[in-house]
Amino acid sequence: MSYVYTVARLRGMENHILDTAFFSRLMDSSGIDDALKALGETSYSQWITGPGNFDKAIDSEMLATCTELESFVPDKELLDIFRLPYDFHNVKVLLKGLFKVRGGELEGRRYDLLSKLGTIDTEELTNAIETEEYGFLPYGMTDLIPQCWQLWDATKNAQAVELLIDHAMFAAMLKVAEGLKMPDITRWVKSRIDAENLKSAIRLARMKYDPAKALPFFHEGGTIRPDDMARLMNEPQETWGRLLSHTDIGAALGALQDSGDIKTSLSDVSKSLDDYLLKVLEGAKYSMDAPANVLLYLLTKEAETRNMRVALVCVAGGLDREFGRRLLSNGRQ
Repeated sequence: MSYVYTVARLRGMENHILDTAFFSRLMDSSGIDDALKALGETSYSQWITGPGNFDKAIDSEMLATCTELESFVPDKELLDIFRLPYDFHNVKVLLKGLFKVRGGELEGRRYDLLSKLGTIDTEELTNAIETEEYGFLPYGMTDLIPQCWQLWDATKNAQAVELLIDHAMFAAMLKVAEGLKMPDITRWVKSRIDAENLKSAIRLARMKYDPAKALPFFHEGGTIRPDDMARLMNEPQETWGRLLSHTDIGAALGALQDSGDIKTSLSDVSKSLDDYLLKVLEGAKYSMDAPANVLLYLLTKEAETRNMRVALVCVAGGLDREFGRRLLSNGRQ
């Protein structure tokens, strides 16, 4: 299926992606009113009604982007790969709420934390989970949600339930990607699994967690096997880049190697890996018919919304601007 028209449309839309210079100016705003005034020149202005609703405005912009792409992208599954993590986020929110309600917290439900960016209508998902009617749910959720309840009843361990949901999410992403038979997309999903596993390894190493017990924390499906990732925790941090030099993600460990230990903040690590995941797809930019341009555009737009949220939180809260700048992803130059 030809993607020439799709990529041409995306090239036009890319011209409206906010560049690093804009976020630098936004971070220098004197206050939230000044920042919102700067947004008046962008597409975000249509969603902003006041200084207190910029979170909803950012989500509305991303949702409008997905809706627009749905109108001209031939393979809907390309959008699903991007959007289905939001479905699994919603499952977590709903189950956590029900766990609290069954534990006696009548106000435990947090519908305000649900995201409309998922592929499943939030009202339909909420009704399915609260009425235990899971039959129509996609991505293996029909079996997943009862497993979550069984695990919760046996352990009362919310972290274990979250981990089970994340395992299912990455399995679903990989299944959709492999069904598309687009090697670049499958490679990106595998790279995302590697990135998540690497973050878990760093987090567990900081906690001095026993590597022999770490295997359940790592997801299947990446280019690095979970048992190899667990064994990595037995090695000095400064050697991880060399030990992973045969993998694509090895190059993303430069900042960690420079630190010589685990002093690099997890936020810096997450930023580095987010930038790495964009680079995995950068080759698509040189093709006018590569479907990977769809996912690359969505990820670039998502990075923009993430930068927007960081900048506005810093400005509104009077937080350290230099620290905020460190959190900004590398966007359009």
